Amino acid sequence: MINVTVNGTEQIKCNKGDNLYQVLTAAGHVFAGNCGMKGRCNRCLVWNQDTGSFVKSCQYIVDRDISIRLEEEQLTGITGHKMNLPTGQRKKSVTSAYGIAIDIGTTTIGMELVDLNEKAVKCSFSTLNSQIATGADVVARIQAADTKEGLEHLRSLLFSDIQKGVDHMLINTPKAVDHIRRYVLAGNATMLSIAEGLTTENLFGYPFTLKNSDIRVIEQNDFIASPSFENAASDVICLPNIAAFSGADIAAGAVAAEIDRDFSYRMLIDLGTNGEIILCNKEYGVATSAACGSAFEGCFRTANIFGSNIFDMLALLLKRGQMDADGVLAEPYFESGISMGNNMKIDMETIRAFQLGKSAILSGILMLVREIGIEFSDIAEVCIAGGFGFHLNLTNAVTLGLFPQSFQGKMKVLGNTSLEGAYLSLIEPGFIDTINRFKEKIRYVDLSNRSDFNTIYIEHLPFRTY
Repeated sequence: MINVTVNGTEQIKCNKGDNLYQVLTAAGHVFAGNCGMKGRCNRCLVWNQDTGSFVKSCQYIVDRDISIRLEEEQLTGITGHKMNLPTGQRKKSVTSAYGIAIDIGTTTIGMELVDLNEKAVKCSFSTLNSQIATGADVVARIQAADTKEGLEHLRSLLFSDIQKGVDHMLINTPKAVDHIRRYVLAGNATMLSIAEGLTTENLFGYPFTLKNSDIRVIEQNDFIASPSFENAASDVICLPNIAAFSGADIAAGAVAAEIDRDFSYRMLIDLGTNGEIILCNKEYGVATSAACGSAFEGCFRTANIFGSNIFDMLALLLKRGQMDADGVLAEPYFESGISMGNNMKIDMETIRAFQLGKSAILSGILMLVREIGIEFSDIAEVCIAGGFGFHLNLTNAVTLGLFPQSFQGKMKVLGNTSLEGAYLSLIEPGFIDTINRFKEKIRYVDLSNRSDFNTIYIEHLPFRTY
């Protein structure tokens, strides 16, 4: 039997798998509203004291002992009268509770201030990751954080960026001050290692062991040490990673996108400074990462020109014959490049960087499809995520050979699924457990150990449709 403790005094026994709403109503706690247990009216919300968040009792399956709090205003007796709660339990209003979801990207940091009662985003914030001063890509951060001194420097930069975001959001939502209950951090394994105070020498060479495969909680004093957090959370949670280069960002994003919802194969491609890919169904899946460097998300960000804009220009140059499929600019542009305005230009160096990045992604996609042993036609849906992916013209991406032609009509752009996963971890009971279950069925494929990868990589360098 499982115990449901209500308001610290009442204990209700039930069976594992019982619906919490039904357990409470059977015990006499009848809620003021009822949408037929469809999760729409939000009048059966209860405060889960174990997780520090509100849950919809009609959607909650009891699988372990749980302690909850019910407010007087939520309840009505069977006769229509409000039920009497024990002295000291009466509240005039629901206690304010907020959480902050954070996606720590290599190039950018995205944040959302979430009202945990309403399960609504009240404010958002994004900024360049100040760590970029030590190097644009993941490898540079790994090198910089492999000593205690380097780690503390990068950690200080990160916490300063987060503090800036918190300050900004609290100015815009002052009623949240002193009511932040939890932070949830998503990101790749390197970014989370830095946040967690773990040196990164383990990520620099084979076998690329992982120190933070499981959920980790940062001590408040650590989190607020540099700089000072006046509005510290009771919990600072870092989501779990799949592998050294398949992080919590894609794991949380895959669960948020529900790519494992049935027996059909679906793919999530997260395109940022680094490219991460997962192909799976409800039973099994594979993941890999492809080094895009800074060619995609980081390119020209200071001029409000995104990597996706460069892709559009390359597609136009290819169509006009000003660049050939091998990425060579025609005369008279070979030496000087082609101006884009804002003192920016496309030159051979830019083109080569994009060729290497796009071939790495396409080759990674091909390797996972072969690893599973399916055809592209067997993939039901392709989800595109990440900062670069959000602005991407999908037709141009196929034309230039970033994605195979058979993906046309199957792709949808989702935006920042990593931040969405952090948000859902704040508001949905058991969401982190779902991430843990998901990552257990995913096998990481290390492309650096595959003898056939280099051949595939070189074959797909040209800008053409595959």
